[in-house]
Amino acid sequence: MHLESISAGRTFLREVARTGQTIGTVHTLGALHRGHAELIRRAAIENDVAIVTVYPNKIQLRPGGSYEFNLDDDIGLALRAGATAVISSDDAEMFPPGYRTFVSQGDHQLRLDGPEAYLKEAVTGAIRWICYARPTRSYFGLKDIGQAILVKRAVADLLLDCEIRFAPTVRYRNGVPISSRLRRFSRSELDELSCLFTALDHARKEVAEGASCVKDLIMSAGSLVAFRKFKLDFIRIVDADSFEDLEQVKLPFIIVGAAMAHGLRVFDSIYVPDQDTLLNGPPDVWIDLPEQS
Repeated sequence: MHLESISAGRTFLREVARTGQTIGTVHTLGALHRGHAELIRRAAIENDVAIVTVYPNKIQLRPGGSYEFNLDDDIGLALRAGATAVISSDDAEMFPPGYRTFVSQGDHQLRLDGPEAYLKEAVTGAIRWICYARPTRSYFGLKDIGQAILVKRAVADLLLDCEIRFAPTVRYRNGVPISSRLRRFSRSELDELSCLFTALDHARKEVAEGASCVKDLIMSAGSLVAFRKFKLDFIRIVDADSFEDLEQVKLPFIIVGAAMAHGLRVFDSIYVPDQDTLLNGPPDVWIDLPEQS
């Protein structure tokens, strides 16, 4: 089922609420891929109704930027993955003249990805959808761990009755996390980018073996990055709550890295919330690489 507006979706949501069914939501910008499908699959399994929202959140795009997606393709992928309904919207509905309410979390949104990050706007968009849909559970991928953690904190702080569920990162078998940003990258470029995950996971393994000095860990990880078409932006190890850089590793933490190519900043990260993840690695979902191009 496709509901083409906020008002049409609200009628459906009221009926679901009236019947007492549980709701799982997945909130997207569009350009859905296998990573989104994993979120939708989990929402469908764990709830009576799974709802996917599709809207390229205007406020988290660079000024003048656009977001390419095919709504019909997205609806098809969502329904095949188990969605009960897809709700789409547009700028006129989501950001009418005079809109001015944002979710502020101090400078936390700047700490993980830097001053050019749009995490504040991403969190605002997610919280608006949660307030609208009133889901029992809402699902966020660990690929975007910064947004996931900040949304979970905002839900708790605002006393919203919704459980935030984290779902594993979906990765190609070479380690690259699947992302709409990479849909135009060639197979050879994806293979080259894989060394970023190798470097991050190397740091995790070194911590598991007893290393704790972040400066040394980053130097060791960086030595494994051999880019030709890409440029390494940074590798960091940060506290998983404050996103502040650590000097000595302590749980929970995030190892995060970024690379630049084709004018895009591409991120990868490993979220280490506990000793089991530290020792055994994150519970990633692995899929085959696309055909050579």
